[in-house]
Amino acid sequence: MKKIKSFIMALIKKENNENSPIPPIPPFSKGELEFLLKLISECTFQGKEVQVVYDLVYKLQQLYVK
Repeated sequence: MKKIKSFIMALIKKENNENSPIPPIPPFSKGELEFLLKLISECTFQGKEVQVVYDLVYKLQQLYVK
């Protein structure tokens, strides 16, 4: 019974931790943005992925220009 209680308490704790707010992501450096854009430019994508890649690159470019 004690093992079951410990297991349940661990699950509750894990559930509460998963619902906690995610800490903010630090901004990318200009070098990191250049690396990501270069990496994307050297990849090949299937037709169904083109719109997602376009949107991602657009967002990265906007961050790079700032």
